[in-house]
Amino acid sequence: MQIDLKTAQLLNSRLFHDLVGAVSAVNTGLEFMADGEAADDALALMGQSADRLTRRLDFFRAAFGLGGGKQGELSLGDAGALAAGWYADAKPELDWPGADALMAAGEVSPTPIKILLIMVMLGEECLPRGGTVSVQLSRLPEGLGLAVTATGTGGRAPDGMIAALAEGCPPEALSARNVTAYFAAALARGAGARIEAAEAADRVDLAALIATP
Repeated sequence: MQIDLKTAQLLNSRLFHDLVGAVSAVNTGLEFMADGEAADDALALMGQSADRLTRRLDFFRAAFGLGGGKQGELSLGDAGALAAGWYADAKPELDWPGADALMAAGEVSPTPIKILLIMVMLGEECLPRGGTVSVQLSRLPEGLGLAVTATGTGGRAPDGMIAALAEGCPPEALSARNVTAYFAAALARGAGARIEAAEAADRVDLAALIATP
């Protein structure tokens, strides 16, 4: 998979934007520490912000990094923990597959897991008022099926997301808002697949079928 310089810059801009809020909150906590009466609140704010920052960094490293998880490998179990961490302070709730579904999926290589993590991230972006993001895995004769369904009041694909998922999306159509969808689509194409997207009232469906050995 190859992406051009502009796409890499946009992706960096997006990831840094998602991290800067937590960093700013830590700095705010440090400023509050100067006020003795607010020290306890400041420590709580710093702890929450540091936890959020760690969860986001772990997620980004797994989803967008070259390697896998902390130990250099990435499993569905790791993905579930990372996704739960991402949704810990999100408006929508996450419905992750149960143990039986994960077992039925079997061993999965890192690339499909990265694609799934980004799809889960996109699902949250479709639900600004909250709702539920449901994840399904299906081991099919043709390969591994990945499905993410975002349902909730006002649920819709953000501007430019579906276009970024489509094959042949021109670089000039990319922005920091939809570059993560473009990256996920590029990963899928590298695996011989594509991410399908569909919208309905208060609902967005994302799906991919990835051939596996």
